[in-house]
Amino acid sequence: MMDKTKCTIFIFKGVLAFAAILLVVSGVHDYQAQHVVIGLRVHYLTEFMLLLLSWLALMLIARGTQESLLENQFRLDELNKTLDQRVQERTRDLHNVQGQLLQSEKFSAIGQLAAGIAHEINNPIGFINSNLQTMEKYVVHYTQLLGVLNKLEKYLKEKDHERVAQVIVSWEKVRKETNFTFIEDDICNLLKESKEGTETIRKIVSDLCTFARPDKGTEDFVDLEALMESMLNISWNEIKYKAQLKKDYGKVPKIVCNPQKIGHVFVNLLTNAAQAINGKGFITVKTYTKDDYVCVDISDTGCGIPPENISRIFDPFFTTKPVGQGVGLGLSISYDIIRKCGGTITFSSLVGKGTTFTVMLPLEHASSVTQTYGGYL
Repeated sequence: MMDKTKCTIFIFKGVLAFAAILLVVSGVHDYQAQHVVIGLRVHYLTEFMLLLLSWLALMLIARGTQESLLENQFRLDELNKTLDQRVQERTRDLHNVQGQLLQSEKFSAIGQLAAGIAHEINNPIGFINSNLQTMEKYVVHYTQLLGVLNKLEKYLKEKDHERVAQVIVSWEKVRKETNFTFIEDDICNLLKESKEGTETIRKIVSDLCTFARPDKGTEDFVDLEALMESMLNISWNEIKYKAQLKKDYGKVPKIVCNPQKIGHVFVNLLTNAAQAINGKGFITVKTYTKDDYVCVDISDTGCGIPPENISRIFDPFFTTKPVGQGVGLGLSISYDIIRKCGGTITFSSLVGKGTTFTVMLPLEHASSVTQTYGGYL
């Protein structure tokens, strides 16, 4: 802009100078003409000054605008940093709340299953206690036998044949009153049953601890069929009085996932299936592969889902269960868990016929897994 202004002024000055030279050369002494020339020079000089002042004003405005832009940019950067910090804080808070909600829902599920789990533990404890009482009686008989043998050994060493004969008579009496052959066989059975009972208790407690412990967010190679068996142990008392269980395992390959979260999904689906059955019915668990996914179907012959509820099944806090049987978070949390694993959870249902939930998880194989998850590998 400055270059254009200078060029214009230079041209006009040249014109005026040329005009003045012509007047001098031609000997024009017309004062009126000289006055006109001087007036033109003053006019163009005034225009030049105005243009110069306008340029200076524009430069000042541009400089002020640039400083204002820099200041605003600085403020915007500070606000962005503050906003990023707040977003990170809110994200951490949200993750903490989600973790607490998941853990709370776990404990809610455990609370609903607590009576059944206690019953499953109480049964083996009951017959173990009974077996110990029976073996206590057997110990009395063997104590008598040991006493007879000690006496017999003593009198034989003393060569007291009369007392040896008396001991033999008393032994014959004890042997007739006590069936040692039966006791010998029964002790083996009692020990076997007791071992099986303690193993049942150990497995239930182990599976329950695995299910209830806080999630650390680790992913491992998991055998979904073994994981399903563990979750069936936890849910068994809820199932066995309502349905006959059918298993159709397809020996699916291991996948990389979070076993605690997937186990939580299985417990939710199994519990829902049992609670959907009125009277007696069937629950079927099926595993298979489809394309690049491992699939788990959990089907029941329950009441089915009414059409008006189908669109709300995965909504948080939606439930049709009676008070005390749930708060409506199980399927919502399950849906979120499977989605974050890169899978899907879908269902099909017919009122009066039953419902099938299908969990599909991707077949992913990590090159290395840093932690090992005992029991499911």
